[in-house]
Amino acid sequence: MNKKTAAVILLMFAGIGALIWFFPHNPILTDYSGTGASNLYLSEADNFAGNNGYHLSFPLENNPRGQINCYMLKYRPNAYEAARKYASMFIDIETFDEDEDAYIFSGELGSIIIDKAINQIHFEAALTEGKDRLLTSGEDAIKIATDFIEQRFLILIYEESQVHYDGYTYRVTFINRISNLKNHAFANQITMDNYGRIITMDYFAIQYDKVGECRIKSMKEAFDELPELNNDEIVLLSSCQLVYIYDDSIIQPAYYFLGNASDDKTYECFVKAAVF
Repeated sequence: MNKKTAAVILLMFAGIGALIWFFPHNPILTDYSGTGASNLYLSEADNFAGNNGYHLSFPLENNPRGQINCYMLKYRPNAYEAARKYASMFIDIETFDEDEDAYIFSGELGSIIIDKAINQIHFEAALTEGKDRLLTSGEDAIKIATDFIEQRFLILIYEESQVHYDGYTYRVTFINRISNLKNHAFANQITMDNYGRIITMDYFAIQYDKVGECRIKSMKEAFDELPELNNDEIVLLSSCQLVYIYDDSIIQPAYYFLGNASDDKTYECFVKAAVF
């Protein structure tokens, strides 16, 4: 590939910002942002009707947070020729297919799916033999994921990396910000097995437009909306952040509750914060 072609592809997939979204799950979480827990606020949590089983390691704010921007995706069609050139950076293309939404390229090493409307690239690898050393840390997984993305001429700019491990796979996610809030709407994300073999990659270079403002409910209001736990469940919430998520076709604010459940798994929940 010549320098001119590579430059065209980089411009095609470089966006204003990479966004990030986590779907609900319960893996073990290593958070490299340095967030930690403080003293327990057990009595305060126990006083909230309907939320028995939730305990806090931080005080709840009970005041609304004012106004905040909301955004929508900016759609930018991708041409077949450019998509094929990009796919060839991952695999030797053997077959091609398409549907209404995406171009699909396949080869011996796996498949590349490129969205026709937004800058989303999905790679599904065909697992190969050859690695016999188990990963020993989340840092190993981050290094493998970073190298995999950057070696394919993708721009990777992020503020924070998170590693989720469920005992079988590592999932590395790279987080940026919108309007000074961490953005969990779309993910630059890689999954790999215990040996560091790539399973999937999702890469986003999303552009977005401001569509207005919304009022923010208080943290206490969001806490009251957490789902009820089973009778024998206990969750210690270690942090709560105001972040962005993608819901109802809008990039909007939400409270992100994070903690540990009594079964030693990570608990996390997003509660929409916008009041329209």
